[in-house]
Amino acid sequence: MESSIKYNDEELELCEDFIDVGYMAENIEVTDAKGDSLEIRRSHPDKSMTLLVSFPNDKNGFMDEILLMDELLSKIQVPLNCYFIFDKDYEVDTVLKNRLKKFTLVLDSEDEFGNMYGAKLVSGSLEDKLTKSMFLISKDGAIFYLEMPNDLSKPFDLDRLRVELNKAYTSYTGTGCH
Repeated sequence: MESSIKYNDEELELCEDFIDVGYMAENIEVTDAKGDSLEIRRSHPDKSMTLLVSFPNDKNGFMDEILLMDELLSKIQVPLNCYFIFDKDYEVDTVLKNRLKKFTLVLDSEDEFGNMYGAKLVSGSLEDKLTKSMFLISKDGAIFYLEMPNDLSKPFDLDRLRVELNKAYTSYTGTGCH
């Protein structure tokens, strides 16, 4: 995993800790758009998966990518809890919040996501913001797939996400090795 991220012509450093594919995901405390505390759990009794997606902000072209991802995943038929995570100082855009169909918009109010998942930027113009990242957590609570582009101008690979969602959904049987 790269420890630096490119943004325009700037090199930004990530925090040192990060979680990788195969590791158990961490439960995190966040704040929803209304300011209420919420715990995002790594696993669910209904065996649904979780997708955690972070962006530094909703500007600079990120808004289009956020809406495109939301539209795509709103058509997914498998049980999937989806969260867009922004840093604790993000000012909630009510237009964005009201346009989302599948995702819940949350703030990393306790810095748990950024620090435990390795998505926090620690230098440059986006210091203390979250980098662009995507973590697919399988039914059993393990990190199944992650994407963290080393250039923030590069879009997420949504075709690959579709493949990984399908693999994660079909590979877990709930009994024995999977």
